[in-house]
Amino acid sequence: MNQLPTSEHPSTAAIWNPNAAANWSLLFSPAFGAFIHARNAESLGRSDEAKANQKWFYGNLVFLGITLLSTLTPTLSDAPFRMVSLVILLVWYFALAKKQDKYVKETFGSNYQKKTWGKPLLIAFACFVGFMLLAFALAFVAELINGTHGA
Repeated sequence: MNQLPTSEHPSTAAIWNPNAAANWSLLFSPAFGAFIHARNAESLGRSDEAKANQKWFYGNLVFLGITLLSTLTPTLSDAPFRMVSLVILLVWYFALAKKQDKYVKETFGSNYQKKTWGKPLLIAFACFVGFMLLAFALAFVAELINGTHGA
C-alpha cells in the first residue's frame, strides 16, 4: 500500500534493508554495503549520508585494488590485508551502517517498500568471482616471474 509522505513517514521510496546490506558486506566487502547504503540514503533524501557512503565505497575499491596488486609479491603476507579489511568493515558499520539501520527502524519500522536483492547480489557475486579470478591470474603471473628469476 503506497502512502503519501508525511512527517511520520518522510519517504515512500523503495530501499534495500540496511541491516541485510551490512550483513552481505561480510561476504562481498564493505564496498557492497556502502554502495547499497548510499543508494538508500539518496532515496531517503539524506544527501550527507549518501556522500559519506560513496566515499567509503570508493575508498574500499582503492583498498581492494591495493589488495589485488599485493598478489604480485608472493612473499608478502596477506594477514595484514585481512586485518585491515576487518577494521574497515567494523569502522564503516559503526560509523554509518548502524545509523541508517536505526533511522529506518525508527522512522518506518518494517513498513517501507523493500527493493529486491536479486540484481545487486548477482552483480556482487559476479564481481566477487571476477576479483578472485584476477587475483589468481596475478598470483600466477607473479609466480612465473619469480620462478624465472630463481632459475
